[in-house]
Amino acid sequence: MRQFFTAAAALFLAAPLSLALAQDARKVHRVSFKDGRAVIRGAVKGYDTHDYVFPAGAGESIAVTLKSRKAFFNVNPPGSEEAIFNGSIAGETFSGAAAVSGDYTARVYLMRNEARRGTVGPYTLTIELGRKGATAAHGPDFADGLTGGPDNWQVTGVGAGDTLKIRAMPSPRGKLVAEAPNGATLKNLGCRNTGGQRWCRVEGSGKLGWANGRYLREGRGQE
Repeated sequence: MRQFFTAAAALFLAAPLSLALAQDARKVHRVSFKDGRAVIRGAVKGYDTHDYVFPAGAGESIAVTLKSRKAFFNVNPPGSEEAIFNGSIAGETFSGAAAVSGDYTARVYLMRNEARRGTVGPYTLTIELGRKGATAAHGPDFADGLTGGPDNWQVTGVGAGDTLKIRAMPSPRGKLVAEAPNGATLKNLGCRNTGGQRWCRVEGSGKLGWANGRYLREGRGQE
C-alpha cells in the first residue's frame, strides 16, 4: 500500500511539470535582411519563445533592438545556450562585434510572472549587421580563415535533389561556375553582405566563386 501511494504521489507531482513543458513552445525563424537590416514584428505569448537566427562573421558588428512593453530578448552565440546579452537585465539594445563566425540567435520571451498569466507581448525586433561599407557590392571582405573565420565551410540546408550554386559574382544573377551538394566542404576565402544577403567566396574542387552564406556552416576541414 505504501509503495502504491508513493508511486501515485510521484505521478501527481510530475503532472504539473509535464503540463508546463507542453506549454513551452519554441518557434525558430531564419532572418532575411535587406541592406544589412531586418525589422520583425510579432507577439509572444505565455511560455513561448521566438528564436531569430542570423549569420554573422567574426568581427562583424551586430546591433539588436527590441521595442515592447512586456517582452525581452537575449542574444546567444553560435552553438550555445549561454546568452552573451540578457535584455531583462541589460535593457532593450545590444551592440557588439561577433566573436566567432556562425549563426547567432536573438531570443524573444516573457518574464515568468507574465508567462504564468498567459500574457501576450507584441514587439518590434530590429537586427542590423555589418558596417555600412560592408553592405555595398564592392565593400570589404571579412571573416576568412586568416582573420578569425573558419578555415572551411560545410554545405547544409540545400533542398533534396538540389545543389548549392557557386557563382562568379556575389549575386544570384552571377555566372554559374560550380555546384556543391549537401555535406561538401568548401574553403572559406571571406564573406560580405551584398543586397541584404551574406555571400561567401569559396574554393572547392579547384573552382573559385561566391556562394550564398545561408547554406554554409562551419566545417571541419578537407578530408
